[in-house]
Amino acid sequence: MYEVNHDLPEEIAAVSEFEKYGHAILDLSIEKFLADGYELGDTVDIVFSNGYEMKNIPFFDGYYVTKGEPLLRAYSGFEFLAVCISYGKIQESAGLSLGDSVTISLNTKGGALDTQVSNSMKYTTNREDYESDIVFANFREVTAGSIAPGRLFRSCSPVSNEFGRASFSDALIAGVGIRSVINLADTDEEIRSYILQETFNSPYYRTLFEEGKVISLGMPIDFSSEAFAVRLAGGFKELIRRGLETPILVHCIEGKDRAGFVSAFLEALMGASGEEIIADYMVSYYNYYGITRKDSERYSIIVRDNIAEMLTTIEYNTGDINKGARVYLEGNGMTDAEVDTLINALAR
Repeated sequence: MYEVNHDLPEEIAAVSEFEKYGHAILDLSIEKFLADGYELGDTVDIVFSNGYEMKNIPFFDGYYVTKGEPLLRAYSGFEFLAVCISYGKIQESAGLSLGDSVTISLNTKGGALDTQVSNSMKYTTNREDYESDIVFANFREVTAGSIAPGRLFRSCSPVSNEFGRASFSDALIAGVGIRSVINLADTDEEIRSYILQETFNSPYYRTLFEEGKVISLGMPIDFSSEAFAVRLAGGFKELIRRGLETPILVHCIEGKDRAGFVSAFLEALMGASGEEIIADYMVSYYNYYGITRKDSERYSIIVRDNIAEMLTTIEYNTGDINKGARVYLEGNGMTDAEVDTLINALAR
């Protein structure tokens, strides 16, 4: 039995919006929730008006739960609370609709505080807080395994300016002459909407998009899902159909999660070791949060909860990441010849 604590007031809110990936945003501000005595690391009970209940879930400022687990989220820099499932869609799982009410009550004070403290990571959107444009844009060349220099790059989004990084990334990809883009986050319609925004300042990306050099996949968050696998293989097939010009850029929004998986995948396909892949993946956590191997506890937690699971997915039930990457592609729609074409385009 979980411990119930009624020292803090129940909070009544409503679902005001669903994020792109199915998280439920509430009309309850983070500021009010904290002012009423709730703290990051507490656990809470949530009851929706349709009867769906969630017991003893953590209140975190990031996704510090395993895949498929729920949390009450208070993202730094965001105004409102959100009820989320890591790599899942609470909207679908709970059968929610806009306007559904929700009651939040304290379960255990500090019940998940150790996890919050061990994982809590925040970054700013101020360029001045970072040592270079490259770090700010989470931009880098990928050369693990047999990937030749100048063939593959990764970055945060050069087109969505949600975090104020797009123009920096755009200038960097222009500097290396990117000729093909795999956009894992957006659809063509979403890209057009970004271009129409007053703050849009990514001319190089716009030219690539208008030339048909951007493959927009609008990928789901869950990298282990069948939908992700089928769409990724389809994206590579389309890349080949369009001529497979290099250098290629892989990006999502932060260039960390979906781009992290796809970069790891291509590295594995090109014969990289697990150690090489982990090292490249963790550069993103240095770029955003300043985390290095010296911060051993956090470093190990991030590896365990993120890239280790990605590598398991890439193995594709073969027990070998290099073999598994090829089996993954051929099992999701690519021919043997198409996989060879992709490998040859990246190879030294």
